[in-house]
Amino acid sequence: MDTRKPVAAFKSASQVRALAAERGLTPDDEIIIYCFKGARAANTYVAMKLAGFDKLRIYLGSWNEWSRDERLPIETGLPKGAVRLLPLVV
Repeated sequence: MDTRKPVAAFKSASQVRALAAERGLTPDDEIIIYCFKGARAANTYVAMKLAGFDKLRIYLGSWNEWSRDERLPIETGLPKGAVRLLPLVV
């Protein structure tokens, strides 16, 4: 989302493709989007769809659902497309 505007709006298609490329993601990749409960993932889905990514799925239950089932595997480390946070400078 572009939050520099008075009302937050989707970034342009070229900006979304550039952000995805920085994270090693291309429009040809199969991408499953998730967050904690699925709501924020929906914004990412729409932005990426508008930017030409067609192999998208959203895991609506997201982490909240997956993490409650002890039978399911949990991978450690950052996912392929994860954003690495920079240290907070005060």
